[in-house]
Amino acid sequence: MKTITIDRTFGSGGREVAKRISEMTGKPYFDNDIILTAAEQFGVDVGVLKNYDENYVGSLIYNLSMFSANNDYEQTAIYRTYFAVSETVRKLCRENDGGIFMGRCADVILGEVAPLVRTFIYSSSMEKRIERTLQLEDVSRGKAETFIQRKDKQRRNYYQFFTDNKWGAPTNYDIMLNTASIDYDTCAQILIDLANM
Repeated sequence: MKTITIDRTFGSGGREVAKRISEMTGKPYFDNDIILTAAEQFGVDVGVLKNYDENYVGSLIYNLSMFSANNDYEQTAIYRTYFAVSETVRKLCRENDGGIFMGRCADVILGEVAPLVRTFIYSSSMEKRIERTLQLEDVSRGKAETFIQRKDKQRRNYYQFFTDNKWGAPTNYDIMLNTASIDYDTCAQILIDLANM
């Protein structure tokens, strides 16, 4: 049985697919609860973790200057957050004999810990992404597309900064699923079959 990791564009329904896999298999899925577990395990303030979780604060130049000015890369908030989250992801995977992990570079973090089905979920329909975003977030229709683009940029920069891999590049995933043309249940079943769950 393989662990499933899911990277996803904002509003594509990746979380919904993960929930359905969990319901269909009984395997746990991990998303925001990783933050609470990491905070508890490492004694890091939950607010700090949420600030830096799947975010990339500032530009590359800003972050590099922050690291060099600090002279102690390992003590920066971004590094401490990533370390706490990555250790928590490994721990949850070991304790639960796998599962479904959302974002947070889990495909790279778990690369040597468990056999994986590395997944990227996207939607080629911006209108569908906007509709889902309006259901989940307190944002107006007129600002929804900009909101989605900002969220995607945060995820992309976070992933690429910590992994040196290109977020969303087909070569980094075992499968890419388009929820504009494949419904959530079918996506879930495809991943279950690939993972032999």
